[in-house]
Amino acid sequence: MLLFNPITSLAVPLTLSPKIHYSPSLSSLKNHPSFHTNKNHNPTRRKLLIVQAKGEDSADGPDRLISAICYFYPFFDGIQYGKYVITQFTPIQVLIQPLFPAIKVFKSFPLNGFLVFLTLYFVVVRNPNFSRYVRFNTMQAIVLDVLLIFPDLLERSFNPKEGCQGCLLLLKLLIDRFFDAI
Repeated sequence: MLLFNPITSLAVPLTLSPKIHYSPSLSSLKNHPSFHTNKNHNPTRRKLLIVQAKGEDSADGPDRLISAICYFYPFFDGIQYGKYVITQFTPIQVLIQPLFPAIKVFKSFPLNGFLVFLTLYFVVVRNPNFSRYVRFNTMQAIVLDVLLIFPDLLERSFNPKEGCQGCLLLLKLLIDRFFDAI
């Protein structure tokens, strides 16, 4: 058999030696010394480890509230993708109606999302005074918001009037050059 080596770009012969591998049967395993247990040996019981943060409940009320509030960050940033569902169903409009002023404030300044990101990361995630529960959920909210970059990029690529006009012109120029070369 020949194997191609891209570094030397020469064909290097590859030899394979046939080896027969036998799988042991169950009867041969019974004769193995590790199969037999020592009857004098008293096995120790394994301890079960249960992890709890604070007594009966894993997180107290204020920690849960802070964690839930942190999820408003990706919610406000991604509400634009649900506008078609929101306009179709009135109960959803009723639920989201009280949040409209906060959404408008969040969307009013272009750097608000970045400032909220920095605040959440440096004030909550990097602060050991907050519980692990709060820091974990805050980091999850940040990751969700970062993942919302991809649908935003996809939307801007198909909606050039809100995206960059120069990018569309550059893309058209590259496509024209590509098809002119063919």
